[in-house]
Amino acid sequence: MSTGKRLAKRSILGTRVACCLDDGKYYAGVICAVKTVDEGGPTVYSVRVEGDRRSREVRESDLVGSGFTPVGSVKLRAGQRVFITHNNREVCGNVLYHRPNIDEVLITVVSPETGVRQDVKKRIEDIRLLESRKSARLADQDTDFAKLADMSTDRKDRKPSQTIDVPAPSGVQGSRKRRSSHSEEDQMDECAAAMVLMKLSCSPRSPLMPDG
Repeated sequence: MSTGKRLAKRSILGTRVACCLDDGKYYAGVICAVKTVDEGGPTVYSVRVEGDRRSREVRESDLVGSGFTPVGSVKLRAGQRVFITHNNREVCGNVLYHRPNIDEVLITVVSPETGVRQDVKKRIEDIRLLESRKSARLADQDTDFAKLADMSTDRKDRKPSQTIDVPAPSGVQGSRKRRSSHSEEDQMDECAAAMVLMKLSCSPRSPLMPDG
């Protein structure tokens, strides 16, 4: 059983998480080691925070991410850096306040289109503490890719008809027809020449010299 636990903990290495530090805010990092203080005690993780060279030891309860505490279960402090999808683009913003009783988070963001700062209200479930690997800025392009996929599907559906209408096979058939018609004409010419020779051979021989 202990081996299974070690394997499970080892598989967590490299996982991206958000860890809560001394100021009460969450920071993006990567798990680089797992430490258990006592048997049956709380698990402590060594996390390398982005932008920080040294690792920090963080309790499991202070981690937010896949397999850990969900973001909907924590209260965000003012100034917390978060990521949201705004106008089909992923943008980074700072929390102004979080009111769990009404499930409302007010975030200040800078619009990528206009560069104007604006305040946006979001639910906690619409907020991410980690930047998406596949940025939401590509949402518009994903729509274009879907259209391209539909277009390629239409092209595939049209391929059989295009294959039937290709001019090359019709040209080959035409050449075959022309060759067959030429061979028939040659046979007719040969038959006509043979008939003429037969008539000449059957006609009475004309005298070479007049009778004296």
